[in-house]
Amino acid sequence: MRNTLLAALGAAFVVMAITTAMAHAQRAPLPLGFIDSHSIIKLQECPTGYYPGMTCYSGKVQSCQFADDLGFTYGYETPSGDLAGTIVLLEGGGGTNPYMDPDYAQTYLQEGYQVVYLAWDTDWEFTGSGTGSSIKYAACRPATFLQYISQNLYSRGGMCAQGDSAGSGAVAYALAWYGEGSFLDNVELLSGPVFGDIEQGCVVPNASTVEVCSAGQYGCVGSQWPDSPAYVDGDEGEVADWSGISGCNGGRKTSDFANDGWKAMSIVDGTDDPSFNYPTTGVAGWLCSNDNSVQNNSAAEGEFFYQQFTTSNQTAAYSVTRINSCQGVEGVSGGELPDGQNGFDAISNNMLGACFKRHDRRSRR
Repeated sequence: MRNTLLAALGAAFVVMAITTAMAHAQRAPLPLGFIDSHSIIKLQECPTGYYPGMTCYSGKVQSCQFADDLGFTYGYETPSGDLAGTIVLLEGGGGTNPYMDPDYAQTYLQEGYQVVYLAWDTDWEFTGSGTGSSIKYAACRPATFLQYISQNLYSRGGMCAQGDSAGSGAVAYALAWYGEGSFLDNVELLSGPVFGDIEQGCVVPNASTVEVCSAGQYGCVGSQWPDSPAYVDGDEGEVADWSGISGCNGGRKTSDFANDGWKAMSIVDGTDDPSFNYPTTGVAGWLCSNDNSVQNNSAAEGEFFYQQFTTSNQTAAYSVTRINSCQGVEGVSGGELPDGQNGFDAISNNMLGACFKRHDRRSRR
């Protein structure tokens, strides 16, 4: 009993310490971690789920502040002929599975792009070993991996990323908090970023419904629709675990301490610290509308991020597109644009048209 109590007190102290640190100025970019290229190990074969023909390696992200080292496996395939660029695909949830939709990899490879898959040993959102204290600090890991690929695998053309659900959250943290607008040429954010304002997703009583792509909002394609920002269908439990703060949309009124902690680790944290200016990076968001019989909060959480973009000089290209008739609550690829175009076709065509070299790689961070 005494050891259990001490462990609980220790965990609470860690959360309080990190929350206190986040309460102070943290102007982006936050420091990245480190991947020792000499410790990367080539695998005899790729694990299940990697695109056929990929070559796979294992490695570890080290030295992210307030986050334990975390192992990963990545695979890549390079097409023959002139290389158009490199595209990293990040899966949702904890990111422990490689990207699940092989049609994107097939399409990008056919168009001359090198494709990279990634899977983490455990959920990247945990700052510890199965424990969490700040999703923002945990996001150092995918940000560090993206930088590693840009410096060690990328060779020419566009350096781009595509993230689905929590994977889109990882990409958005990389841009807003880890300075990766300095080398990412284009990003496609599918059904998210789902960590736009974590407090609004967790707070009880629940936050007000959000009007996604309200009339006149910059860059929106399609009419507005309402969405609740509250995490549902088990996502609230995952966010509580990842954040290290219990009670996310748990029915009981949340404390000021909890609300402040969730807000401080959000992509949009209510301060001037994160950056929403990426003048040499294309940004495209794809969100499920409310015409399905089921709906989650991915559109509302994404909207908190997209509301930060109001002028054309913030990005190299920009759009946020309503997707109707999604396959499930986040299935933008299987849905339709307002003009009837298939979601997969629109997303992949946008990537192919926007993923080209925009940066001088010698000036990378």
